[in-house]
Amino acid sequence: MTEVEEEKEGNKVFDKIGGRENFNKVLYGLANGVAGLALETFTNLKIEGKEKIPLHDKAIITTISDNVLRDMMAIVQLSGRQIHFMLDPKLIRHPVYGPILKTLGMFRSTESKEDQEPVDKVFEYLNQKNDLVAMTPPSKLDEETQIKAMASIIKFAIAGNSPIIPVAVITRKTKIFNIIDIDGLVVRVGNPLNIEKKLNRDKYRDQRYDLAEGIIKIIDALKNPE
Repeated sequence: MTEVEEEKEGNKVFDKIGGRENFNKVLYGLANGVAGLALETFTNLKIEGKEKIPLHDKAIITTISDNVLRDMMAIVQLSGRQIHFMLDPKLIRHPVYGPILKTLGMFRSTESKEDQEPVDKVFEYLNQKNDLVAMTPPSKLDEETQIKAMASIIKFAIAGNSPIIPVAVITRKTKIFNIIDIDGLVVRVGNPLNIEKKLNRDKYRDQRYDLAEGIIKIIDALKNPE
């Protein structure tokens, strides 16, 4: 059977179950359930503030990530809805991880100022599908780059008319089965932030960057509550 014939046969299968998008959602649900069970079993996962994630409306979830794949597995447990992560292009192009991540609804970040495809993807999920999108700048970035990345997320939120929900993924010592010491996981959700539309204008750039720094401080405070 040729590749074209295989693709046609594959599309017939997808048509029978309601289309490729529905198939991807089913697969996402299965993967989410397996990941949740694994995290609860081996990291004693705890979630605080899950009720702050909208049940139906769109939003951008953000954190400063120490471990992108681990944090992604934890954050998807915040909702039964599909959460679309914007990930490093290297992950999306990985020969093993890449096809799986794309099937689960994840997509790559931009690679240049002219790279419009990921931007269109964000607005497709927010404005057309009313979905949840996650953007997680890595903690290895220097402070200035983190602020710049968060300022870009603010612009996405304004253009997508979406709140930003800060989240912290925390590791702390715990035990499984009350016997084995492990690095447990806690996901703590902050209050949704509605962003003023004027901050998208060039003359409000300083205020946008101040807010970006403020969101990073909120995430830090979620990690280390007094």
